[in-house]
Amino acid sequence: MTHAFPFNDLAALDALFSAHPGEFAAVILEPMNTTFPADGFLQGLIDRAHAHGALVVFDETITGFRYSEGGAQELFGVTPDLSCFGKGLANGFPLSAVVGRADVMREFEDVFFSFTMGGEAMSLAAAKAALTKLRTDNVIARLHQLGERVEAGTKALIAKHGCADFLGFAGHPTWSFLTMSDCNGVSSFEIKTLWMQEILERGFISVGTHNVSFAHSDDEIDRLLAAYDDIFPLLKTAVEERAIRQYLRCEPLVPLFKLR
Repeated sequence: MTHAFPFNDLAALDALFSAHPGEFAAVILEPMNTTFPADGFLQGLIDRAHAHGALVVFDETITGFRYSEGGAQELFGVTPDLSCFGKGLANGFPLSAVVGRADVMREFEDVFFSFTMGGEAMSLAAAKAALTKLRTDNVIARLHQLGERVEAGTKALIAKHGCADFLGFAGHPTWSFLTMSDCNGVSSFEIKTLWMQEILERGFISVGTHNVSFAHSDDEIDRLLAAYDDIFPLLKTAVEERAIRQYLRCEPLVPLFKLR
């Protein structure tokens, strides 16, 4: 019932539409994850979907109220038919939203949907407070400022310690990723296990993503970068000497999800 295509690959999307003419109801994607959309990719995707009678749905659960007030679609100047928002919408309170074109949203009048917290009003008050603060306190600008410090500092430390063969940095400043790859016969999962062991020991709960929050301060960014400054040379030595397991106090991570 579903088919996948690579991000930033309009030719692959064209091939799917050609192979299944008139069969697709919608194209659903995060407008950005680790990789920035190429110029024209998102609008080209929307144009192709509409030409084949399909809607475009953006998952902005993370990018919404983070990349900009209007999410990734505002930042990149495109308008999908439907969008899903949550998390930042009410600052963690149980609230999510589906929004979109009036003619498409009108279909909800004929669709039965139900949810446990449907009558709960506190989350609506939390959303009003969160969205008001977003504007009055320049929250988005602050997220960008902090995230850019994480990006610049992490990239500098990767270069300083000669870890570019197996460490990288990806994503938007407000939602970024420390990436790890196989190197010198050592798997990325072994590297990540050692990294997680060391970052947890230094008091950070992290799996390699930097979800910058308005509650974070410059001091916390300094602490994170100081931890990276300690850990990166250890990783470098362990990879060069193929000695990861000598440093591990646990079994290496293994993939949890696999593509079917």
